[in-house]
Amino acid sequence: MTAIAVPTTPRRIATTVRVHLSNPWALLYMPALITLGVFALNFTVWHIVLFAAGDDPLEPDAFDYNGGGSWVMFYAVVVAVQAMNQTFSFTVGLGSTRRDYYLGTSLIFVMLSVTFGVGLALLAGVERLTDGWGVGGRFFAPSVLQTVPVWELAAIYTLAMMLLMFVGAACGASFVRWAATGLIAFLGSLLVLAVAIVFLIVWGGWWQPIVDFFAARTPWEIALLSLPITIVAGLGGFALLRRATPKG
Repeated sequence: MTAIAVPTTPRRIATTVRVHLSNPWALLYMPALITLGVFALNFTVWHIVLFAAGDDPLEPDAFDYNGGGSWVMFYAVVVAVQAMNQTFSFTVGLGSTRRDYYLGTSLIFVMLSVTFGVGLALLAGVERLTDGWGVGGRFFAPSVLQTVPVWELAAIYTLAMMLLMFVGAACGASFVRWAATGLIAFLGSLLVLAVAIVFLIVWGGWWQPIVDFFAARTPWEIALLSLPITIVAGLGGFALLRRATPKG
């Protein structure tokens, strides 16, 4: 029996986008609120430390190193899995092909990446203008990112979000296709692959050259290096989704 290829249409892609946007709470509001909550917690800790220090001066870079702002990026994996699990069967049931669904979903993930990337960069700009929220804190642009221009920060954060969104898309496709068992197997495979790569690096004596390579690169150059991984993750997600069966 010969399969008939159904051409991609903007209408079906737009339908997928609308289905995703029908639940902005999970896609946008929840990650934003929790990120602001993590920031509020850090802001409180900074003031507690300053109060405890009293008249004793702190190190100039006491609040420079903070990974709290990256929370929303890693949460992007969860957002992607949830979004695909909640919308795949319904959208395909409306007549969208798997290809159209994945293209529409990818468009949503890119839009979210740009939104959060620009948002984090703008907050980093405010952070600088207020001298670290009045206490020298660095939450939205910590450590090596302190002096990076805001426009460049937006691009870096967008690329980082896209990487994790499409890793999440591959995870979401695994979940849609094989449920929790498939997702666990997929994550386990990624873990085994990561351990194998680290082992080969250590065994081959390549650790220091790799460290030197990244140390010689700017944050923007390192962010650009994530693009091939993002593309592979995106293509892998589509390959996994092609044979997924919608659930009633």
